[in-house]
Amino acid sequence: MSAIDPRLRAHLEIGESSDERFVEAAFELVLRRPPDTDAREIALSRFADGTLSRAALLRDLVTAPEFDRVRQLDDVIAFARGARTRGERPRHLLASPGTDERLIEVPWVLSRLRSGCVLEVGYAFAEPAYLAGLVEAAPEELVGVDLAEAEVPGFETVSADARELPFPDGSFDQILLVSTLEHIGADNELYGSPASPDENGRRAALRELRRVLRPDGSLLVTVPLGEPGDHGWFRQDDIGGWTQLFTRAGYFVEEQEAYELGEEGWRSAPTFDPRGVVYGTRGPAASAVLCVELSPRRVRRLISPGGVRRTARRRLGPRYRRLRGV
Repeated sequence: MSAIDPRLRAHLEIGESSDERFVEAAFELVLRRPPDTDAREIALSRFADGTLSRAALLRDLVTAPEFDRVRQLDDVIAFARGARTRGERPRHLLASPGTDERLIEVPWVLSRLRSGCVLEVGYAFAEPAYLAGLVEAAPEELVGVDLAEAEVPGFETVSADARELPFPDGSFDQILLVSTLEHIGADNELYGSPASPDENGRRAALRELRRVLRPDGSLLVTVPLGEPGDHGWFRQDDIGGWTQLFTRAGYFVEEQEAYELGEEGWRSAPTFDPRGVVYGTRGPAASAVLCVELSPRRVRRLISPGGVRRTARRRLGPRYRRLRGV
């Protein structure tokens, strides 16, 4: 007896699934979420009266604007995975006009992810695709800390304030603060936490994170950039303001890169000017973002053999090679 045509098998296997299961699976595969009640009922009704086919439902989902963001996040996570595999630290990232800062923050951070014990601060409201990217990267240990609670498979989760952590000194090889630092000490009622304004909250959190960071560890931070100002539920600052905060909390700036959202989309901004750069005026969220790698400040980092050269290479990127005439 001849083997079944693989194309026929695919059609038969799809046909074995109920309409309800197909709708659920299609939304989860394409949009990475369950269908809302209305969308489910409309699809099932149209399946029943023959005005919608399964292939047409997939076409509708793939061409929906919501899918653009799913694809963009998938693209940057795949990019970061490849860079991490090759040991690269990509700079001068790009993202489309009208998008938010996650398309810059996520690949910048994930490409620099270490393999040891990693702490993610503020995980409960983090971008799901980013959390999935962390789990996929499979560091030795992955811990999430937040005032709120959420279940994330692959994470050990802890409910705690970043200003007072229940971890011993030097517990982590790397700490991640993706669009989180600006909210510490701010009015967090938006996130379901009591309002507790604390002007020194950001510095206190950075110092506490430095305590639980190993001496050779790194802290990856992304924050909104622009005209300094207190927006109630978060604080925005310019490069000088953020850098001063980092250094006063006892860190050395290993690498730093500013990005700005303009008419052409997100671009690296080595000569960033904060004047007129206000949150929410150019896109759905930040108008500019600062991506930084910090380490516990140690003078010997600069006076060690090659220390100045390594620091210049990380801070200047391609400009370092041009300055050396390479």
